[in-house]
Amino acid sequence: MQEQYVGTSELCERYGRHRNTLQRWQVTKGFPKPVIQGGHGAESRWRESDIKRWEDKQVFGEAIDKIGGD
Repeated sequence: MQEQYVGTSELCERYGRHRNTLQRWQVTKGFPKPVIQGGHGAESRWRESDIKRWEDKQVFGEAIDKIGGD
């Protein structure tokens, strides 16, 4: 299966938050770091699977790791 990626603007729309919030969440909430760093007008990109795993942890807590959250 081919890995899917999601960009900064899509995540901002998805969560209703500013891109600075995504950066803050990386420090405060364990939000994944982008696998492709943007710059000079390009968007950063995250693996959809990393985002899904993080979302599951927000809902189910650390227990998701114990039951195989992939």
